[in-house]
Amino acid sequence: MAYITFQPHDHFSVPTWDGSDSTKTITGMQFKPDALWIKRYNGNGHPVFNNSTQGTAKNWIPSGQNTVDTTTYVASYTSDGFTLTGNIENTNNDGDDYVAACWKANGGSTSANSDGSISSVVQANTTSGFSVVTYTGTGSGATVGHGLGTVPKMIITKSMDTADFGGVGNGSTLYYTDPWTDCMEMASNASTWTDKDTFWNDTAPTSTVFSVKNHNTTNKSGDDYVAYCFAEKNGFSKMGFYKGNGNANGSYIYCGFRPKWILAKKSDTAENWFTKQTGLTGYGVGGKLTRTVKYDDNTSSTNCTFQVTATGFRPITTDGKANGDGNIYLYMAFADHPIVGSNGTIALAI
Repeated sequence: MAYITFQPHDHFSVPTWDGSDSTKTITGMQFKPDALWIKRYNGNGHPVFNNSTQGTAKNWIPSGQNTVDTTTYVASYTSDGFTLTGNIENTNNDGDDYVAACWKANGGSTSANSDGSISSVVQANTTSGFSVVTYTGTGSGATVGHGLGTVPKMIITKSMDTADFGGVGNGSTLYYTDPWTDCMEMASNASTWTDKDTFWNDTAPTSTVFSVKNHNTTNKSGDDYVAYCFAEKNGFSKMGFYKGNGNANGSYIYCGFRPKWILAKKSDTAENWFTKQTGLTGYGVGGKLTRTVKYDDNTSSTNCTFQVTATGFRPITTDGKANGDGNIYLYMAFADHPIVGSNGTIALAI
């Protein structure tokens, strides 16, 4: 059994907090975060994506066809967390409950990257396989350096100047034979587009670059873009597709770790993006995650339960959001515990 070479909590965390009408600092993480995906989970509230490369006053609100949001939701990044501005419903409002998926990149330090035909600015964590990339579009086929040193499995892009839904590419060929022509929208419930070579130029990424063509979501001339790039790492992250079976004992998805946070979306018909995460008090025990947090709208619900184990997860629901018979679902998952960590500790079974 292979050992993971690093601890997941040193690179990824999912803190929760009670909102406040005043400034609130989230602490106790094992790293300085560089990308935050924040969402209220006890009611309405739009998701907020922010990163330390672009700064605290540039946000993506992936609940519709939006441009950049300049609200200062995140007041600052700290050595073990982040500070939030108070009295803002989406991120920190009295009486509301919130959760954030947080990734470590490079502690806020960026570097110029000339690997692609478009120059980029990269903040990369090659250990955990995550980078934040910014670049300016050219409007024609091009490549962009991502800084990971290995092939990314999933890329999420957004123009900061044009109102679009954001693009999602996934390199799995399990159910899609040409994944970099097939694509999805991050802020939309639409199904997969199977003929959009305008996003990724019908070209798979390499260990140094990803390709773009001329779609507003990835490469409009003069627009500024952000791309979140993810490479799979054994014992830490897994991305791909699974097929639903329509019963309360769904297909098992092997990850090689106990998941802490799962993002999923039905890919072949219209449905909302949603997340599952451990640690939401009152929303799941014994490995059963009952709280569903929708990421492309401003609601949450308690349907489509997932069961997490030491090695992966399965949907235990007949709800079509997560387990429709014959439907195909995109997912990305990040570890709570690997099967066996670098310290020899074996993950809990549930």
